[in-house]
Amino acid sequence: MEKRPWEVGYTAKDAVTNKITETVLNWSVAGDRQAPHALDDVLLLLSEARLSIPEEYRADAEIDFDPYFDCAGESYPQVRITYDRPETTDEAASRQTHERKHWEQQLQQSRDRVAYCLTQIDGLAP
Repeated sequence: MEKRPWEVGYTAKDAVTNKITETVLNWSVAGDRQAPHALDDVLLLLSEARLSIPEEYRADAEIDFDPYFDCAGESYPQVRITYDRPETTDEAASRQTHERKHWEQQLQQSRDRVAYCLTQIDGLAP
């Protein structure tokens, strides 16, 4: 099952640079866990999140503090830690397969539409 953007483990693909954004930690009402209240617990979890990032990507890792609004209009803090990494060969192959399938479907739908339009034109009186 594919993860949602706010879930830990979510992978976003940047089609321009072929980078993958990995979500390491997400504290929010809608996320994987709510932030603890004790400072030592927060620092420990932040440290664990940082150490879970491969060393070569830690320097560019980011932390975002955003409000989360529920359907009743209440707001809650949301903390998300992410890092970017290059896509793997397998991920690139999978992406290309999905993109090819998408564009082949688009092309077929266009051909079907042209055929339909030609049929409509042929059915009209001159």
